[in-house]
Amino acid sequence: MQVSKNSHKPSIIIQAAPHPALAGKLREVQAGIEEEGVPYAISSAEEQNADRLAFLAAGQSQLGVGVGIGLEDICVHYVKLPAGEPLFSSGRVNTPDEWRRCGYNAARLVKGLPFKDRQAASSVPYRNAEADLYRLVREIVTKVLQDHAQTLGR
Repeated sequence: MQVSKNSHKPSIIIQAAPHPALAGKLREVQAGIEEEGVPYAISSAEEQNADRLAFLAAGQSQLGVGVGIGLEDICVHYVKLPAGEPLFSSGRVNTPDEWRRCGYNAARLVKGLPFKDRQAASSVPYRNAEADLYRLVREIVTKVLQDHAQTLGR
C-alpha cells in the first residue's frame, strides 16, 4: 500500500538510489512491507549509501522507520538509533529473500512484532527436513507394529 509523497499518512519511507538493480530490490522490499500491511512511501535520492539513505528516511517518516536502497545493500534504520548504526543491513547477502526480509522487518518494527531472521526467511529446507523426519518416524512406527503383529501370529 504505497502512499504518495504529498500524503500526510504515517508510513515507512523508502529512499532509493537509482541504479540498474533497483527495480528488483524495490519490488522485494515493497512486497515484504505490504505483506505486513504497513503503508510506505518511496522517494528517489542522489545519495548511494544505503545506511545514510535509511537514516535520512527514518528521520522523515512519521513512524520513525526508514529503508535505504543503495548500490551495494539495503538498510533499515530506526529514528532513535544513531547515524551509522542501522537496525538491519542486507550486507553481502544480496538476494531477493534478504531484500524481502528487510521489508518484513521494517514493517514488523512499526507493528512491534518479532523480527524475521535469516533462518526463518529460508525455511523451505527446514520444512523439507521436518517432512522427512515425519516420514521416517511413520516408517519406524509401521515397521515396529508389523513386527509386533508377526510375533503375535497375525
